[in-house]
Amino acid sequence: MTFRTIGIDLAIRGDHLAQIYDDGRPNGRAIRFRHDQPSLAAFVQTAVMGLRADDHIQAIMEPTGMSWFPVAHHLADAGVTVARVKGKRVKALRRYLSEHAKTDMADAQILAAIPSFGGPRLDPVHIPDPRSHALQRLTKQRSRFQNEVADARRRLLDLIRWASPRLEAVLPDLGTRLSLALLQKWFHPSDVLKARRTTLAKYVAAHAGGNHPRSGPFVETLITGLREAAQYAQNLHGTHIDFSELQFEIATEIENVLKKIQIVGDLEQHIADLYKHLDPQALLLSIPGVGRHLAPTLIGILQNIERFHSEKHLRGFCGLFPRRADSGGVERAGQTLTQGGNNRIKHALYLAADTARKTDPELAELYWRLMTAKGHHHKQALCAVANRTPLKTSPFCGIHDSIRQRDLRGADDAGTAWVLGFGRSLRAAERRR
Repeated sequence: MTFRTIGIDLAIRGDHLAQIYDDGRPNGRAIRFRHDQPSLAAFVQTAVMGLRADDHIQAIMEPTGMSWFPVAHHLADAGVTVARVKGKRVKALRRYLSEHAKTDMADAQILAAIPSFGGPRLDPVHIPDPRSHALQRLTKQRSRFQNEVADARRRLLDLIRWASPRLEAVLPDLGTRLSLALLQKWFHPSDVLKARRTTLAKYVAAHAGGNHPRSGPFVETLITGLREAAQYAQNLHGTHIDFSELQFEIATEIENVLKKIQIVGDLEQHIADLYKHLDPQALLLSIPGVGRHLAPTLIGILQNIERFHSEKHLRGFCGLFPRRADSGGVERAGQTLTQGGNNRIKHALYLAADTARKTDPELAELYWRLMTAKGHHHKQALCAVANRTPLKTSPFCGIHDSIRQRDLRGADDAGTAWVLGFGRSLRAAERRR
């Protein structure tokens, strides 16, 4: 039986380079191919040429942008096992094998030789189905826009504290549309002081909403506060600040914020529709700490439970576990968390854990024990709780036979039944290894 490995050095714009190894020895010359369907089809045909039915073939590549995706699914469709490895591992091995050369050929040879060096097993790359992949991308885009909105609001708050210190206490929460509308139109102290109270009252009434009344004592108090803050800012700075240019700067920033808020709203609708398709019974929402915002994020990243062959594998993917350091048979305690894993799922699990510890008895007991018996910091204990959360969320990713699982051990709660079923599937997977 032949064990064939193919090291593929990917490029974003140029040619890809591949080197085939059979039983640890190079087989033929390097193969160059391009990022188009005919070239990829010819490469796949060359990659599997000469193999028998009982031979094993594996392709290894780095995740260079999204260049890996078409190469991976062309190879996977041909029955080739595809694995991605971290660039740090390749860089460390290249430094050992080829200290003074960094070429495409050297990278392809190193990638092909990785399995012969032992170390951690190479997990097959997971190629998501189109809807799951779309959900992953959309939740990532939503997170990026939300972070940009939060950054813009912090910049606005810094400008307020610098130019008009008393305005922060007068305005409602800066996240409200009323506050943004007032800043967009009435930040210039001279404009506020020259305007009539009725003009300001009409503007407030036109933009108030939610818990803010459109008339009455709230509006009168707000107008009085705006005028006092404007007078204070004018007396404080005099002519040392060009408030006209500052008004334009703030109005431009707020216009940008409002556009991004609208985009986030549209993304929320698309994400909700995709989530409803992937989890039609909303079973993930029954897990403590997981709401309508985090559920699509978790499904978009975890996707399919078949990706994970054990609890350790799942926790390793999430990255919420400490480093290990031991010497002389003694293990050093108190190690920091590894920097591995997906950052978005770590953030999502951390937020879910902070809510779940208040409602889930098992997680509450763990948090209480770490805080009281071991004296851990709140964040340390919360990371430990978050490390347990994947075992409660993962059963919902890629499994839809909820009616049968609901009857496991007579469990009435759908979430509990799914957790029990997931534990059985993990134990069965470990026995098959």
